Amino acid sequence: MNMMKYVFPLVVLMACLAPNIGLGGLVGEPAPSLNVSEWIKGQPVEVKAGTNIYVVEIWNTTGLACRASITNLNDLQKRFKTNGVVVVGISDEPAEKIKEFVQHDGTNIEYAIAADNKRHTSLSYMKPVGQRRIPYVFVVGTNGNLLWHGPPYQGLGEALDQITAGWYDEKQAGKTDLAWHQMQQYLILARQGSDRAALAGRTLLAARTNDVPLLCDLAFAIATFPKLATRDFALAGEALDQAGKLSTTNTTKVEITRAIVLFESGKQAEGLARATQALASAQSPMDKTNVQSVLRAMEKRKNAGEKKDDQGLIKTNAPLEKVSTSSNAMINPNP
Repeated sequence: MNMMKYVFPLVVLMACLAPNIGLGGLVGEPAPSLNVSEWIKGQPVEVKAGTNIYVVEIWNTTGLACRASITNLNDLQKRFKTNGVVVVGISDEPAEKIKEFVQHDGTNIEYAIAADNKRHTSLSYMKPVGQRRIPYVFVVGTNGNLLWHGPPYQGLGEALDQITAGWYDEKQAGKTDLAWHQMQQYLILARQGSDRAALAGRTLLAARTNDVPLLCDLAFAIATFPKLATRDFALAGEALDQAGKLSTTNTTKVEITRAIVLFESGKQAEGLARATQALASAQSPMDKTNVQSVLRAMEKRKNAGEKKDDQGLIKTNAPLEKVSTSSNAMINPNP
């Protein structure tokens, strides 16, 4: 499981669906049952605790990505059939439209297909995890709990490898999934400038007290998430102070995140100095490469801010390449 992925262009996270933590449908919680109006292909599938592992895809017949996922799901159904894996595709389109597709363009489908019942199934799976884009896949374990979710072409095979081999860490995956959703709720409040953002931030900090990557993620999000009406840099500093106490060996991730927080808070010189120190203390070649990338981006931003364009406007909107301090290969936060 790849738990660290440092540098990547910042992806704007979905904030339009604020999931309610604890209502079910997240990793480690009981998976919703299937509520379909008609089975189009294959035998009816009942998602429940037992001996099977279920791969539930929310899709439709018109999307190019949905059509492209068929080959991958066919391969996975064949590959893991002896492990009790059952693949099923659920579409909220009219049953007749799905039948026409299956009879013509979808004749190669080798797993069960069903028509959703007034979107009950798609909403019960997609809404708790804050997703709208399809195709999107959910893996349900033999215990009836949701174990993994993400696009069918990003990590599904690896997840099934781990699950069928018996060494998938459901507890850790659930912790990561919950942490991501809680972060989204906090960022929604901060983006709105809500009075509740401060309390939510404190609650988030308390929940992450003993987790260095999640503490760094909190500080990183406060500094870099776009269009926040409230940026609690004091909270970001506290998160990094706590992370520094916990991380006594390789502190590169803490130091480079602190450099970014300083830079984004307007203390560009201090941020550059801290990033330079992080580069000097980086232990692995990967750490050095990542810090160098951030340092170059900072210098570019600083230089751009010191120059004026033809209209005499300060160029301060050049994007800073940013650092992610934790990433769970089993959870794809937002494809």
